[in-house]
Amino acid sequence: MKTENLKNWGAFIAFLILAAISCWATEHSFHLLIKWMPEPFVWGLTIAFFIVASYGTKMIVDALNKDLWMDHRRRTFWIGVVLALIFWLLMSMPTNTHTFFYNHNIGNKVQEDLATTSTYLEQIKSRKNVDSAYFVVHDDVQKKFTDLTNEFDGIGKSGKKGSGEYVREILRSINEVLEKELSGSSVKFNDAAWNKFDPHVLSNYENQMNRALEQIKDQNYKVSKTAAAEAAEDIRKIGLMTDTIKVMVETGSIHEDVITQAEGVILSGYTCVKNNQKYVKFDNQKDKKLYTAENLETNTKRMLSVIDVWIDFFKGKYPISFLFYVLLSILVDVAAFIFFDFAFKKREN
Repeated sequence: MKTENLKNWGAFIAFLILAAISCWATEHSFHLLIKWMPEPFVWGLTIAFFIVASYGTKMIVDALNKDLWMDHRRRTFWIGVVLALIFWLLMSMPTNTHTFFYNHNIGNKVQEDLATTSTYLEQIKSRKNVDSAYFVVHDDVQKKFTDLTNEFDGIGKSGKKGSGEYVREILRSINEVLEKELSGSSVKFNDAAWNKFDPHVLSNYENQMNRALEQIKDQNYKVSKTAAAEAAEDIRKIGLMTDTIKVMVETGSIHEDVITQAEGVILSGYTCVKNNQKYVKFDNQKDKKLYTAENLETNTKRMLSVIDVWIDFFKGKYPISFLFYVLLSILVDVAAFIFFDFAFKKREN
């Protein structure tokens, strides 16, 4: 009898240890998902769920034990199945998997999110890209200037070389386009070169035109200098956060306040990219969709949610190694249930 009691107590202690691990993992995942709920409440909810799940497995085991007499064996079995499905398969196992996966991968995910966002912000900071609408204006002006060049060279409408009436007419047409885009951006006709064929005059027209186009491009079709300054500030913050996250990853410790702070910095970068998306060249359609979504959600934030992590897994966004964390979660819980069933096993008197 004493040996039996020792076994029961040993099984109970083993259950408590494994249950503590499982409840910690579940509480961590729940807390990331429902941060508005006080942590003691989350712990209470988690422990209650695990006890119910454990009791559900015990009901199943007892119902399958033919050596044990009981009323309503079939009802007991199905009630146990329902409890196990709801409180373990739909609650404990998914959240435990999420915590194990999250703790092992969140550092790398944040670093990746910071690096990618910084790359796109750099395009805005440097005012590198041009709104594609500019090239409509550019091509229109260039086409007109080609006609002007032909006219100047004597192969145009008049058939005469030099800077004459038809050259002046084409310049007026070019200036209408330039002035419409930006006041003061125009090409001045050289009256002193009237009906003279001087290549320097044509070269001067071309230089004025190119300067006007550059001015239009810089002021109308590049990201504003204010937005570039905002991007520069976001890059500065990302740089500081990158160093912090790097230390966190190297030490192997996860600090939720740091992750939360990093997510805020990343979201600010996402917002800047979205607001200036015309001036960003995305590496792929996936990134474009992510950074220009109506409701922005960073890759880092998606990892905070057990629901989103599982959705992404089923969509194939995570490698097959994710199943390792699923297996680990199952083993911890099943072992705890086995010890619970043994510790509280019904025995015939």
